[in-house]
Amino acid sequence: MEHAEASRLGLAELREALASADARTRARAIERARDEPGVEQALMEALRDPDPGVRRSAVRRLGDLAGPRVARALIEVSEGDLSVSVRAEAVSVIGRLLEERTGWTSGGEDEPAR
Repeated sequence: MEHAEASRLGLAELREALASADARTRARAIERARDEPGVEQALMEALRDPDPGVRRSAVRRLGDLAGPRVARALIEVSEGDLSVSVRAEAVSVIGRLLEERTGWTSGGEDEPAR
C-alpha cells in the first residue's frame, strides 16, 4: 500500500500536470491525485478542461471525494457538458453516490437494499 500512496500526486504536482499540453498527462494526473486540501478545487477546475477525457477523469475522481459541492458540480456536468460520454460518466457517478448514501441498488428494484 505504501507504494500506491507514494505514486499519488500532491496538489503542487497535480497543478503542474494539469498545466501540461498533453491531455493524457492531465487525465493520468487526476487519477493519481491525493485526497488533500486544494485537490477538490483543482478537480473542479478540470471539469472545464477542453478535453473530454480529462473531464471524465475529473468526474470519476470527484466521485471519490463526494460532498454537497461535488454533487452540485456533477449534476451541472450531467446536464450541460458538451460531451455525451462526460455527461454519462457524471450520471453514473451520481448514481453510485446515491447508492452508497441510501443503500439503494441499481438493479431495477423498487425497494432499498437490506
